[in-house]
Amino acid sequence: MACFNKECTTRRKFVEQLAGAAAATALAGLPQVGAAWPQTPGKAKGGENLVAACGLYCGACPMYLATTQNSDEKLKAMLQQFGGGQSNFNREDLLCEGCLGGGKLASFCRKCNLRECAAGKPNVTRCSDCPDFPCSKIANFNNDGMRHHSEALENLRQIKQMGMKKWTEHEEDRWRCPQCKTNLSWYDEKCSKCGEKRSDRLFPLKKA
Repeated sequence: MACFNKECTTRRKFVEQLAGAAAATALAGLPQVGAAWPQTPGKAKGGENLVAACGLYCGACPMYLATTQNSDEKLKAMLQQFGGGQSNFNREDLLCEGCLGGGKLASFCRKCNLRECAAGKPNVTRCSDCPDFPCSKIANFNNDGMRHHSEALENLRQIKQMGMKKWTEHEEDRWRCPQCKTNLSWYDEKCSKCGEKRSDRLFPLKKA
């Protein structure tokens, strides 16, 4: 999930605008453009596999949700919003089945210094397992200006306190619509299914 310099800035703008575009698409639909994309079955097993090395909950990532829900509408919205005129950017760059899901990874997440660091240490899957936690790598990630990244350190501390299984169940519940229990993404202002506003248990989208 790490990003650097210009790429990080571009991705930040994209992710923060993504939920609105995806929600609008889900409610209003997009005109058909060419042949339908083939369905992409998710490989991630869910549960603890959706807890990334950095402590983020991949189950709330808009790319993961679009991929596992086989949502052509959301993927088209993301391509329109983010792909722009980039000829080298395509649908495959958006498909993601979670940091540790063992399947597809979005282009932004394929080179992650946090996941690579964890993988290179014995008995370490996530930063919370590491004897050096917290280190400058995760602190910099937590403070890089992306709102969902700002939960990483606290998430990892909670994982150490609560245990992985209990914390995962907590996140699965936290990132559901408080009214209809539809899965929400990090930057959804409201539920795309019933219109209920995001829970106060989630990080605020606007700074106080």
